[in-house]
Amino acid sequence: MKRTQAIINTICGLSMMLLLFAPASAQKKFSHAVERSEHAARIIELLAILPDRGVPKELLDKAVAIGVFPKVKKESALFTHTTQGYGVISARIDNSWTMPAFYEFWGAGYGNPFAGNDMYGVILLFMTKDAVDAFEKGGVKLKGERKGIAGPVGTITDEQRKELEGAHILAYAYFNGMLKGTSFGKSVWKGFALNPDNNINKPLYGMKGREVLAGKRVETASLPAGIPVYQEVLQQHYGATK
Repeated sequence: MKRTQAIINTICGLSMMLLLFAPASAQKKFSHAVERSEHAARIIELLAILPDRGVPKELLDKAVAIGVFPKVKKESALFTHTTQGYGVISARIDNSWTMPAFYEFWGAGYGNPFAGNDMYGVILLFMTKDAVDAFEKGGVKLKGERKGIAGPVGTITDEQRKELEGAHILAYAYFNGMLKGTSFGKSVWKGFALNPDNNINKPLYGMKGREVLAGKRVETASLPAGIPVYQEVLQQHYGATK
């Protein structure tokens, strides 16, 4: 009897230890995911406090989804350029935002063989529901109707509003403290695409990136601290639809 009770006590003790260490373990396992969400949130904060040098607020307010890829690296080898970076995308759902879905930004093309390697941030505004629905098939190539069109910076003019009518995706690059509209998916840079990073999405949320963007319910209680930061910052600054 005493031996049985001792075994029970040991099992209970081990269970308590697992419960205590589980959050810390999860935090460590997804530390890179937390970092992405936090870095993307900082860029959104920067856009919010520098409206005259950032993305026009009226575009952010109208965006159906917003993606931020904080560290995109461009490397050159002879005439071939490759671009890769990881970030997050959240979609607007009923005046709120989804949890950040984790995606990869990737591109390749040909250009100046003497160009140096650069690191920059990429911001994508998905302005139509069709642009977000495209993720239901997995990755999204930035070409044709869904190529990334250079968005305006600072105050938007009536002429620019007219030019952007019907645009699906507006694109920006953040480099050396400066934001500028940048087109992806045309000229020599035709190979850009967004691919789900389901090595994070599935173990973190129990679902794929496209399900997160579609608004499928996410259990938040077990998420590591820091994962919801991107969602929270979007809600703080751009919570209501216009």
